[in-house]
Amino acid sequence: PYTEPSVVIVTGSFDEWSQSVRLQKREDGFQGTAEINWNEKIAYKFVVDGQWVVNSQEPTEADNSGNVNNVFTAPEKPSEASRP
Repeated sequence: PYTEPSVVIVTGSFDEWSQSVRLQKREDGFQGTAEINWNEKIAYKFVVDGQWVVNSQEPTEADNSGNVNNVFTAPEKPSEASRP
């Protein structure tokens, strides 16, 4: 039977897979913030109640060891508006 997750963590190349970002439970799911650099591509996974999982709705790639991870590329840094 399905049970609601109680602990969800996001971890990845941005925190050296240290499981440092615990997500907060909301009415509509879980939410949290991880800092990454502009235009940086990261690999990440979720740890849901101790189980490592990917989000099948987001892009994935296999790493050099064959592990499948989600991937995300941050946008380019916005250019400063030119002033007259």
